[in-house]
Amino acid sequence: MTIETITEHGDPKPDPERDDSTLPAQADTQPTPRADAMLQAHATATIKRLLEEHPAVAKAIRDALRARVHLRELAGRSNQAEVIEADTEQHESNLAVKLDPGDHRTLGFGLGLAIVVALVILDAVPLNWAAQAFNLNQTGTWLVTFILVVASVGAMLGFEMTRGHPRRRGVLTAVVTVGYLALLGLRTEFLVTVSSDSLPVAVVQSALLTAISAGLVLCGSAVLARTRYLSHSRARAAARRAAQAADDARAAQRQAAEKLQRHFGSLHQMLLPWALRSAAPEGVDHAKWDAALDQAIRALFSTTT
Repeated sequence: MTIETITEHGDPKPDPERDDSTLPAQADTQPTPRADAMLQAHATATIKRLLEEHPAVAKAIRDALRARVHLRELAGRSNQAEVIEADTEQHESNLAVKLDPGDHRTLGFGLGLAIVVALVILDAVPLNWAAQAFNLNQTGTWLVTFILVVASVGAMLGFEMTRGHPRRRGVLTAVVTVGYLALLGLRTEFLVTVSSDSLPVAVVQSALLTAISAGLVLCGSAVLARTRYLSHSRARAAARRAAQAADDARAAQRQAAEKLQRHFGSLHQMLLPWALRSAAPEGVDHAKWDAALDQAIRALFSTTT
C-alpha cells in the first residue's frame, strides 16, 4: 500500500516475468528520443521493483508520506492566511484613505484614550479648587467639580470636532475663554475673602490654576487630534495579526518542505546504491544507466510533492 501511494504518479508496474537485465534488441535501431524514453521507463521499473524487494524502506516511505500530507495541510493554511492578510490590509487601507488621508493620526485608539483619561484626572484637581469658590458643602463642591470636568471633556471633544471649521472653532474658543475667565474671577474672590490674601497674590494663584486647567484641555485636544478612530485602530490591529499569522504559516510551510526534502533525500540515498548494483541493460553503458536510475528516483519522488 505504501509503495503504491509513493509511486502513484509513476509508470505502470512492470511485468514480473520481464527480464530487467535486458532491453529489446530493437532499441538500438529506434530513434534516440524513443530509446531514451524506454531506458527511463526501464530505470523507473527497476526502482519500483527495489521498493518492493526491500521492506526496510517502508518506514522511510511512511514517514515521507506523512510529511507530504502535513506539508499539503500547511500549504492550505498558508494560502488561507495570505488571503486573510490581503483582505485585512485592503480594509485597513480603505479606512486610512477615508478617515486619515494625511496619516496624521499616529496614536492607537487605546493609547490615545488612556492619555486623555489621565489628563482629565489631572484636570480634576485644579477644577476642584475652582469649585470651592462657590462656597458650597462637600457634596455640592464635588458636584460642581464633576460638572466642570464634564465641561472640560466637552471642550476637548469640541476642539476636535470643529477641526477644519474655523467659524465654529472661533465660537467654541470664545465660550471656553469666557468660562475660564469666570472661574478666574470666582477663584480670586474666594482667595481674597476666605484666605485673606492680597488681590495681586489671589490673581496670580487663580491665573496659575486656570492656566493649568486650560493647558490640560488643550493637551487633551491635541492628543485627540493624533488618535486614530476606533474602527481604523481595530483594522490596523487586525492587519498586524493577519500579517503575523501569514508569516508564521509560511515559516511552518518552509520547515515542513525542508523536512519532506530530507525524507526524500534519505530515500534517494537508500535506493540509489541498490539500484546501481543492478545490471545495466544490454547495449547501455554503465554511466548512462546510473544517470537514468538517478533521474528515475528523483522523478519518482518529485511527483509526490
